[in-house]
Order: sequence, then structure tokens, then C-alpha cells
Amino acid sequence: MSHSAPVLTTGAGYAWRNGYLLVAFTALTWGINFPIMKMGLAYSSPLLYTTLRMILGTLTMFLIARLMGILRVPHRADMPVVFSVGILQNMGFITLVTFGMQYMPAGRAAILAYTSPIWVVPAAALFLGERLTLFRALGTGLGLAGLLAIFNPLTVDWHAEGMVTGGGLIVLATMVWTAGLVHVRRHQWRGDVLSLIPWQLLSSVLLLVPLALLLEDAATIRWEPAFLVNIFFSGAIASGLCVAAQVGAIRSLPAVTMSLSSAAVPAVGLLSSAVILNEQPSGSDIFGFCLIGLGILAVGLADRRQVKRARSIAYRNGI
Repeated sequence: MSHSAPVLTTGAGYAWRNGYLLVAFTALTWGINFPIMKMGLAYSSPLLYTTLRMILGTLTMFLIARLMGILRVPHRADMPVVFSVGILQNMGFITLVTFGMQYMPAGRAAILAYTSPIWVVPAAALFLGERLTLFRALGTGLGLAGLLAIFNPLTVDWHAEGMVTGGGLIVLATMVWTAGLVHVRRHQWRGDVLSLIPWQLLSSVLLLVPLALLLEDAATIRWEPAFLVNIFFSGAIASGLCVAAQVGAIRSLPAVTMSLSSAAVPAVGLLSSAVILNEQPSGSDIFGFCLIGLGILAVGLADRRQVKRARSIAYRNGI
């Protein structure tokens, strides 16, 4: 998650021809970014790392918006939500995931970070009055079962260093991301989403910079060539270019495909962590991932049914 890109939708879209290429690019990049982040933390403390990443992501998004001719100051009505979502989904989510990753394998962190789509279901039912359909309830149940498989009370070594801390921080990150999404769904946007994202990222940077400089020592960063490549990938590509690509994919692909892409990110994260970091995922990690992936797909199917039902009602009413 990046997971960290906000899932914001809007009506009018750009001529993004190849949604599947965009979604493949984001799934691969965000998945690979988990072992990249893990390696980056050997050169920088977590809050400074997150800050540098967000600065590069922000500059990249401003450049993309400028090149596309859509860079403009947000509408006054959008400003509070742009700021709050930037704090929740960019600063909050990414910071907590980065801190959590210090304590656990990158592959497991990828699985936990991408449980967010499942928590949206109960949150939307509770705060937005959305129906808790059978598929949505099934998706949530599978997601919880997946978490239980990873943190199986009978097999997990609760005394292992950082097991509870790391897992707790990343699960908390997904809750923060979900809060941001619920906030977004309540708001009627006046501006175009892609033109708002640079400002959203900027709002996170404005808070991260003073916090990082106050709480961590910038002199401890090891400015080696490997770190420069690392932070460029995590910042400019994963937190900038991928965000724009995800908006394009959302506009051109159905909800089920986007749900599959959400399940693909932790799969790539697991595989790339095994290849790059030589991590060996446990059987419970793999089983948990499969359950969570099925849960995400079930939620995607529920969204698809909801969209079809809404279109059918609109057609019957002559809208």
C-alpha cells in the first residue's frame, strides 16, 4: 500500500488505454518495494526514510500533474479532506508500515499491509450505512481467518523479538488507511482526483519533515549509492509514478480486477523478499496469504454486484 495510494474514484477520466499494464506495473512495483524498504532501513532510521520517500513521491506527482496540464490549487471545499487523507493514508499508513517492518520479514509485512480492503467492509457498514452482503461478510471472514493463520496462537512464538510490535504496527496502519478511505467516501470531490494527489502528498511532507528532524538524527543517514537508488525507487517510483498509474487503472478496469491486483501485491512481496532477501516464508504465512487473497477477491465480487445493481436500477428509472 503503498500501499499507500489512496483509492479515490471520479467520473471523467483520461485516455488511459492500457489499464492492465498499469495495474501490473503497480502490483509489481509495490510488491517489490517491501524488500526494497527493508534494505533501505539499513541506511536510514524509519521516520527519516519515510520522509525522504514522501518528498520524492510528492515532487514526482507534482511533475506528472504539471506535464499532464492538470496541476491546480484544490477547491476550497476539498482542502480539509485532501489534508486529512494525506495525513491518514500517506503519512500515517506508510510511517506505521515502515516502523513495523523493522520487526518482521518483509514478505509477512506485505501480507499484513494489504489486508486493508477487507477492513473497509465493516467500516463502510458501520460508518457509511453500506449493506453487509453475503460476499462482503465472506470476504471479511476469510481475511480474519488469514490473519489468525499468520498469528496462530498455537504456533506463533509470542516471545520472538518484535512479533507483537511489528504485527501490531502494520495492522494499525491498515486501520488508519481504512479510516482515510471512509473519510474519502463521505466527501463529494469538486476537483479532479489526479490533480489533488500532489497536494495530498505535500500535506504529509509538511508534517513529516519537522517530526523526523525532531525525533531522529539526520546525520545518521548513510548516503551511499545503494541507498540513493533504494530511496529513488521507493519514493519517485513507488510513491509517485505508481500512484498516478493506479488512478489510471481504477478508471479503466472493473472492481474485481483491482481486487485481484490488491491480492497480487503481497504475492509479489512474498516472492521478491524470498529472492532479494533470501527470506523463507512459513507455511502459516502462505496459508494466511491465500485466505486473505480470497477475501479480497470476495469483496471485489461484492463491489461488482453492487455496481451492476446500481446500473440496472438507473436503467429502469431511465437515468
